Amino acid sequence: MQTEKIKILLFLVFLPVFLQAGENGGKAGFEFLRWEIGARPTAMGGAFVSMIGDLYGLRYNPATLVGTKDMETTFTYLNSFLDFKSGFAGLSKSVSGMGQVGIGIFYTNYGEFRRTDVGDTDMGSFTPADYVVSVTYADSLTMGLRFGASFKYIQSRIDQYTSSAVAADIGIIYRLPKENVSVGFSILNAGSALRAFVEVRAKLPTSYRLGVSERLAHLPLLLNFNLIKYQYEESSFLGGLYWALGGEFTIMERFFLRWGYNSRGREEKGGVDTYPLAGVSLGLGISYRKYRFDYGWSSYGALGNANTFTITIPF
Repeated sequence: MQTEKIKILLFLVFLPVFLQAGENGGKAGFEFLRWEIGARPTAMGGAFVSMIGDLYGLRYNPATLVGTKDMETTFTYLNSFLDFKSGFAGLSKSVSGMGQVGIGIFYTNYGEFRRTDVGDTDMGSFTPADYVVSVTYADSLTMGLRFGASFKYIQSRIDQYTSSAVAADIGIIYRLPKENVSVGFSILNAGSALRAFVEVRAKLPTSYRLGVSERLAHLPLLLNFNLIKYQYEESSFLGGLYWALGGEFTIMERFFLRWGYNSRGREEKGGVDTYPLAGVSLGLGISYRKYRFDYGWSSYGALGNANTFTITIPF
């Protein structure tokens, strides 16, 4: 059984190479694939690649699905900047002898736009939207090592025009229980466009993420630090990397305070120095009986702020 799992892991490691074949240079599209999803990871600045047992690994590292409940579902509503509205629904299920499987559905609505001709004649309206459907598999390989993979179908629609793509995420997490430390690595959105809006097929915003999480021994604080590299974009930081830092304080057994910072926030300032909170995020979590309610707030500088609400229900 372990040999079969090793073969699966090796296949998943090389899968992004095949999916990215022929892709080079240029700027990536499908920008919504880089948005934070879920109130808990949003509040922690997106520093989530090495977290264990959270259904929002469907977005950051599919290996985090190992350790979730036998069956668990989650729903998120995001009221974003510029009145964009998004939703996410996820479900994970433990399958005896196989590991954990999950499915996620993401949707974004950009609001209503006027349709006009060249003479500015009103011809009704249209609503642009994006969709992502993902299927995930995750399991433990050896003591402390977890792996996972997600396969996605992606579609964007603007009026009567559509663009679509397929992609995969892969990830591993290694857990050191004595040190209360986890190390995670993932490759996200490795894939290719199937259909262009008009002629040019957009590239996907493929990213490589490395992170470490530690639960401090003498303080009720979980710390997360991530380094993020986008294939078609570079930051001014060392090596063109972005970075994210997040923390979660356990105030009481069922009450959590969270904070985070993501260096991509500097891009959202729009060249104006009056947005010192760009990239900063805050939030809280409350557990009531078997339910968990989470809220996350994040600043995008000149673009505005985003509010994220999540409910997670184990069965």
